[in-house]
Amino acid sequence: MDPDIVATLLEELREKLAAEEWLPYFLQEIAGGYQLVTKAQFAPYIRRFLNIKKSKRLSRALLETLAIIAYKQPVTRPEVEAIRGVSVSHAFEQLQERRLIKVAGVSDLPGRPKLYRTTDEFLVQFGLSSLKELPTLDELKELGREV
Repeated sequence: MDPDIVATLLEELREKLAAEEWLPYFLQEIAGGYQLVTKAQFAPYIRRFLNIKKSKRLSRALLETLAIIAYKQPVTRPEVEAIRGVSVSHAFEQLQERRLIKVAGVSDLPGRPKLYRTTDEFLVQFGLSSLKELPTLDELKELGREV
């Protein structure tokens, strides 16, 4: 099929679903594709109906480590440790287990440490189409001043 036709049809479907307030989902562009996403107000009912326990939230340490990887990728573990000032071995294990980061190669630095980057699952979990949607560091600093 013609990609322009598919894009037009998907946009029409997105608009049609958005207009139906009673529907428990909407169409969202995520990670270079499209996904039906549950509206927040319906999530508790769907979890209960499907007997899904709440997913584990990321701790502050995991979020900080993930943010560094997202903004500095590809990055080595020692580089992340230098920024955080603490060991990140446990955080890297947890983030890999959750498929939020992956090994993306090997650095030319002495010891040839592994390079890490975020995954498509990271984009899905955070509702992003691409890494370009991440706020800039200046925007984050501005948010920090407002809080």
